[in-house]
Amino acid sequence: MAFTGFPESGLAFLRDLAAHNDRDWFEAHRKEWDEGIVPAMLALAESLQARLRDVLPALQFIPRVGGSVYRLNRDIRFSRDKRPYKDHTAALLWEAGGEKHDMPGFYIRISADELLLGGGIWMFEEARLDRFRKKLHNPAAAERLDEALALAKKVGLKIDASEKLGKPPRGFSPEHPRAELARHMGLVVAKSQKPPKWLHDSEGAEQIELVARAYAPLHCWMRDELL
Repeated sequence: MAFTGFPESGLAFLRDLAAHNDRDWFEAHRKEWDEGIVPAMLALAESLQARLRDVLPALQFIPRVGGSVYRLNRDIRFSRDKRPYKDHTAALLWEAGGEKHDMPGFYIRISADELLLGGGIWMFEEARLDRFRKKLHNPAAAERLDEALALAKKVGLKIDASEKLGKPPRGFSPEHPRAELARHMGLVVAKSQKPPKWLHDSEGAEQIELVARAYAPLHCWMRDELL
């Protein structure tokens, strides 16, 4: 399935959904989701997997909603916010061999006002977190991580700082060269921008590929050092 662009009508749908977030409105307008947004996101994810095969050969694409493309429904069981739908669409390509949120992956999220691109592992499970911190003490592994983060930074990818400790963990003094990295409970890099014009044609896959390629060394570091 060739990616020919994310439909501009899809942005309008997401903007209107944010304003009319109820089942009746969605059911009356779901054709845009089913026939516009979903096929475009599947095509984009499939195209990226093929384009990145040389640098990320085990990057996995599951061609369905609930696979690589996230469902639009929100999980409201334990939330005070009872709005039934997200105001964005998203897709994930992840390293084969494990559950998708426990493996490094490349993420795309589109809303009416934002294109978010990023990658990594949002939250390390306990054993992997311990392994990550030990790797920060290993000169060769830590230097390779520094190089990967520097390459990601060149395209505007920055470390997400939302999930981290208030101070460095045990074993890291404040003066340690990687004390700041050690505070993180996972490792994700991301960049955000308003939806650009190129998102709506085939150039979108090329532009997103450039960001994914800059992320790839960090993905490979996680694959090699943490899995």
